[in-house]
This record gives sequence, structure tokens and C-alpha cells, in this order.
Amino acid sequence: MTGPTSDEFVNQVRAAVDIVDVVGEYVQLRKSGRAFLGLCPFHSEKSPSFNVNAERQFFHCFGCGAGGDIFSFLMKLEQLTFPEALHKLAERAGIAVPQPQQVEDSPEKRMKHAMQEAHTFVSRLYHYVLTKTPYGAEAMKYLAKRGMSEATIAEYQIGFAPDSWDFVTQQLTKRGFSQELMVEAGLLARSDAGKIFDRFRGRIMFPIQDSQGNVIGFGGRLLQGSKPNSNQKSQPKYLNSPESLLFNKSATLFNLHRARPIIRKRKEALLFEGYVDVISAWQAGFMQGIATLGTALTEQQARILRRNTESVVLCYDGDAAGQEATSKAIHVLQQAGLIVRVAPLPQGVDPDDYIRQHGAEAFSQQVLLQAMPITAFRLKHLRSQFVIKDETDKARLIARAVEIINELNSPVERDMYQRQLAEEYSLTLGDLKWESKRAYNQQKSERQRDKVTPAWNNSINNGKVTLAKTLPPAYHTAERMLLYYMMRNEEIAARVQQECSAHFQVDEHDALAAYLYAYYAEGNPEDPGKFIHYVQDDLLKQLASGLAMMECNNDVSELEIGDYIKQVNNYPKRAELERLRDEQRSLHLQAAAADSEDARKQLELQAAVTGMKILELENALKEG
Repeated sequence: MTGPTSDEFVNQVRAAVDIVDVVGEYVQLRKSGRAFLGLCPFHSEKSPSFNVNAERQFFHCFGCGAGGDIFSFLMKLEQLTFPEALHKLAERAGIAVPQPQQVEDSPEKRMKHAMQEAHTFVSRLYHYVLTKTPYGAEAMKYLAKRGMSEATIAEYQIGFAPDSWDFVTQQLTKRGFSQELMVEAGLLARSDAGKIFDRFRGRIMFPIQDSQGNVIGFGGRLLQGSKPNSNQKSQPKYLNSPESLLFNKSATLFNLHRARPIIRKRKEALLFEGYVDVISAWQAGFMQGIATLGTALTEQQARILRRNTESVVLCYDGDAAGQEATSKAIHVLQQAGLIVRVAPLPQGVDPDDYIRQHGAEAFSQQVLLQAMPITAFRLKHLRSQFVIKDETDKARLIARAVEIINELNSPVERDMYQRQLAEEYSLTLGDLKWESKRAYNQQKSERQRDKVTPAWNNSINNGKVTLAKTLPPAYHTAERMLLYYMMRNEEIAARVQQECSAHFQVDEHDALAAYLYAYYAEGNPEDPGKFIHYVQDDLLKQLASGLAMMECNNDVSELEIGDYIKQVNNYPKRAELERLRDEQRSLHLQAAAADSEDARKQLELQAAVTGMKILELENALKEG
């Protein structure tokens, strides 16, 4: 019987959806042999170790160990349940979801669903107020004055929150939404006296959407010239929704769901400080713009960017605060492995102002195409921080500039910036290079001092300790190889089940083998991708995906499988042999230290009996 999570429906969805296409919407993938390679979305990395197997429809990261099928990818990335991931993929493939049986949702899931419905409703309500009622007339005039077209307003579903304490409160209550839950969702607020009221009042509203386009929060701009209420003087110009079950500021980038296809196509993102800058740029034809949400750029946001592109142009405000924010963002973006350039803006001008005053062509030619490398920006920023009154100030600036230039890895780039600096401050290139070398040696010396750690014995090895790499024991490798071939061949699985007299010694290997025996017993096909989906335990899913990704010879011989089985079967005997040898050594030592001749003879006799057992095991291992 087909149900919303039945095997038949799951297989239908899996067959209709390509994991490479889905993962490719979140991770920038490139073909590498038989797999696709990209930066892992589940941990921070600079070199790609995230693999997607298109043939078998599963993924595995060799960096953090994450792995599984298309369903577990969405579940892990978007924090979805299996039915949610399944239905999301079905909708993507245009497959109708069978009517579900009545299943009780968890309280958190019900809360999240209600919050999502409320945000969608309130977003439409604000947009309606702005575009269809007299309450939004002033806001529409303001937006028109700012050059925002009706098409842009419609695209971004921009709205207006009336200057009322309970407009949204009443509308939500009428539709059965809990006021307490709406306070948690950030749509309503509570006063110190316990009174619940509209969080956003007298503001132009910008819906904030997640990576799939669902409204999860709002940014509200106080309308200039709107009728002030008693508290409006103390209100901020911009107000964002608070954190909630839906909204995580540090993991959200405004406009990402719209910009992502353009970013990937152009292999570059424009990063702005605010959503108004993004919208203004989009209207002017620059559709790869995204923005943070009133906070400094976070590592999570930088990792999201790196999954979609390798290059970012920072386009922050031209004032001192904007330049300071640019400096901080550069570091975060570089740590995520991004190539960064900085677009110059005049002092005190933001991107929205510039586009409205000078137009799209000027923004393209004079700002974006003039984007400078990081070192050029840092030198420019350095000059703005110095007031040169005398030669001492000049020398301090040059010394700091030399340190910045020395951080470059490329000798060609260093030479280029050194020549520019020498020309700018009327220095000979030779003197500047000498100063650069002196500063470099000093920086190097300081870095080495910073790295000094307590040594175990400096007189011998100067604190350096080399750890030898240890190979896994033979049985461990044998178990992994058997599991690899068992996932691909039912006959090998049956042979292992029949001939392995011992359990796999690694608990996870043994559990995965048990899953394989059950998988084939239920009549399932030889398909690692389907088997990975069959496995219920997340850690075992990761183990299975990692094993399935191994590069092994598929034409394995019966002799080789036999050798692996022998390694598994012999391990308990080898372990027992080591135990007996230890026991025999102990008995000999006890005999040597015995107080009497009788005690010594008794211990030696026990050692001889143990020796016979050792000989039997050694012969068994030779024969077996």
C-alpha cells in the first residue's frame, strides 16, 4: 500500500531526483574521476573532501565523516525529518504525495510549522497594506522617491507595518495563532508589564527568507516623516526579527535563494552590508548581491558563501564604520578560503546612494570594475588611519605598510607594491627593499618565538617530537574490505555470513554486517546507495558511505575474499595466543622469584601446560 513514507513512494522519489543536482544547489561541485567533489557543507574546510557518487546516489565527506543518501543530506543540512525531506524532494520532482495517515507531530515541529505559516501570512499582510491600502501611501511615496519600482516591490514582497500597537496582533489572533507563540516567533513583543503588542510599527518591511525562499523573519526600516509615537524617538532606524526556531541570523544571508544561480554562473558574489543595498543593486541589474543582517559577517555565513563560489567582492559603505567592517569581513572570508576584492565607494556613500545618484553604468565601471585586491585595500585603509605631521609619522606609516606587503606570498606582488610605496613617498627602491628584508626577518623571528612550546628534552631534540603513523591491524582492514564487497555482491555477503566463524571485531563493522544480512534477506538489490538508505543509524550510514567511496578493484577473486575471511576468523586465535604468551612469561617470572623449590616446580609445570596450548594455537593458525 502506497503511503507518504512507504518504500514504494521512497523509491519513486529517489529514482526521480538526482543527488548531484540537489547537492549542487548547496555546494559548488566539480567532476573528479567517477565522483563529484566540493567543499563540505557540514564543516569548515579549504580543500574539498566532500564526494558525491552520481552512479550510486550517495555522498561522503572524508574530512568530517558525514555521509548518506539524498534524504540524509537534506535532513542534516536543513534540519528536516525524513518525511519532510522526502516530501520536499517529491515536490521538487513533481510527484504527488500520498495522503498521510494521522501521525502526531512533535511539539517543536508543530511550533515551527505554525511560525512558518504566520510569517508567510504576515508577509502577505504587510505587502497588501503597502500596495493596496491608504496606510501604505506614504511608504509607497518614500520608496518611489528612493527609486524603487513597483516590480521590485513585488519581487521582494516589500510591505508596510502600520503605526499601530495591535494591528498584526489582532489579525494573527483572528486566525487562531497563539499570542505566546507569536512572541517566540518574533512577530509580536511583550512589554515589561506583560502586555503583548506588534513588534514592528510604522516601518517599511523587508521579508527575510531562508535558502529555499521561505519567510523566516523581517527587517523593518523606520519610515521617515511617519507619525511618531511616544517611543519612536528611541527606536533604531533598522530593526530585525529576533532569533527564533526559524531565524538564525548568523547562518542566514539575505537574498541568497535569488542570487545563488547567478553567483554560480558568474562565479562571484557581491556582499553588501544591508538589504536595501542588495535590492537597489538587483533593480540595477546586479543580481548576485547578498547581505548580512545587521551584524558582522560570521564564519557560518562565510562557509555558506564558499560552498557557492570562490570569489567575493565586498561592497560595504564608504564611511569609517564601513571600512572597519570591511577589514573584519576580509579576515573571515579569507579563513573560509575565498578570494576577496574590495569595491571602493566615496566617503560617506553607501551602494544604494551611489546607484541612485550615478546609475548602474557608473556603479559597474567606477565601483565594481575598480574593486581592489586585499593588500591594496589594506594599504589604502592604513593611510586613512594616519595623520602625517612630520617625518616620524611618515616613517611609522611606511614601516606598517612594509609589514602588510611582506605578508604577500608572491615575490612579484611584493615587488609591485614596494615600487608603488617607494614612488609615493619618494624613497629609493633599494632602501625600501632593505627595510622590507629587515622587517621580514623581525616578523619571522617573532612568529617563531610565538610558536615555542615547552620541550620534552631540548638538549636532544629541541622540543620536536615525531609521531610514527600506525597502520590499522590486519583484521580491521579485512573487515572493511569485506563490507565493501558485501555491499556490491550478495553472494559474497552470503559467503561471509556462512564462513565467518567469528564476529567482526569492530562493533560498528559487526553492526553494519548485520544490516547487510537483513537487507539481502528482505530481497533487496545489490546497490550501495539503496543499502545506505536502508541503514537507520546515522553513524552507520556515515560508515557505509565512506566504505562505498573506497577505490577498490571490483573484480575481486574468491581467493582474496577467502584471505579476508581468514583474517577475521584468525583474530580471536591471535588474541588468545598473545594472552597465553603473556601468561607464560608471567609464570616464568613468578617461578624465578618463588620462595621454595616446590612452588617453583608448580609454577614451571603451569608454564609448560600453557606452552602446550600455545603450540596448539600456533599449529592451528598455520593450518587455517
